[in-house]
Amino acid sequence: MASKGAARVRKKEIVKVVHGALLRTNIKAQMASAAPPLGPQLGQRGLNVANFCKEFNKETGHFKQGVPLPTRITVKPDRTYDLEICTPTTTWLLKQAAGIGRGKASKDEIVGKLTVKHLYEIAKIKSRDKALQHVPLEQICRMLIKTCRTLGIDVQYHDLDPVELKEFLVARKEKVDAQLKDLADKKAAKMLRTT
Repeated sequence: MASKGAARVRKKEIVKVVHGALLRTNIKAQMASAAPPLGPQLGQRGLNVANFCKEFNKETGHFKQGVPLPTRITVKPDRTYDLEICTPTTTWLLKQAAGIGRGKASKDEIVGKLTVKHLYEIAKIKSRDKALQHVPLEQICRMLIKTCRTLGIDVQYHDLDPVELKEFLVARKEKVDAQLKDLADKKAAKMLRTT
């Protein structure tokens, strides 16, 4: 009988989860708050969430509000931390430069156009990141071109014609509006089926 009781006790043992010292997350500039997902992540590591949010919002004051910033938080055993804020995410920078809100929806869709000059400027911004400090600008530009392909942004090696670009953006806006209307119709049809 004693062995059954001991087995029950062993089943009820709780294993404490030990979180790593490094936390990588994207936080929007000037918008850190104790709400999920950031608050619980910091709380699990024993950090004072309110102080962290206050410090983060103060340090990101020079960024436009809402810009996604990759952040690395190194938690020390005495519950202090080192905060490393990187430059905005590559996809966000490319979307802003191309003037688009979202990437491609189908395989061969072109959602925006950029020149190599745009990519060079973005590469100069990204070269400030600790991870890319010793990477040549040419290689960073190649990485950006690959990301552009993934997003559906066409990279051109000559200057963009303003008239051609305006026509492209007007046609693109019409296409996006049609896609959003189709999505809304599908969502409405799905809601009708479930009710």
